[in-house]
Amino acid sequence: MVGSKWVRIGAISGALGVSVGALGAHAVKTSLETKAQAGEIAEEIVTRTLANWATATEYMMYHSIAIILVGLVSAYVCSRLLTYAGSFFTAGIVGFSLGLLAYHLILLSSGTKVILLVAAVVPLGGICFILGWCCLAAALWTCKSCNANSESC
Repeated sequence: MVGSKWVRIGAISGALGVSVGALGAHAVKTSLETKAQAGEIAEEIVTRTLANWATATEYMMYHSIAIILVGLVSAYVCSRLLTYAGSFFTAGIVGFSLGLLAYHLILLSSGTKVILLVAAVVPLGGICFILGWCCLAAALWTCKSCNANSESC
């Protein structure tokens, strides 16, 4: 299958998203609550960190499904834009989701704020998500069937 690479990448990313979500819901949450009870961090930081963790995980899952969609669509539609879409979705997961998660892990473990991640990498990841959706839409808008015997989209 032409798009099987994207299906595999999306599936691996989805598995990672579930794992990271579980880590946040259990280990990170417990660690934060323990630190808050000990007075080491404010309750506001606990709430904000868990909300950001959930956002990063949700976007990772949404875009893992989008990557799988790119792989499935590429079996029927021949367009270089699908490769761009899959690449942008993957870059978005790395930049936005993993960047946001890394920021909070570094903050929790060392107390160091890595502003570069939040100021540059995370927003660029978000832009990659938008570009991925635009490329997917453009590929479907201008679609050319991969099968010579079938009609164009």
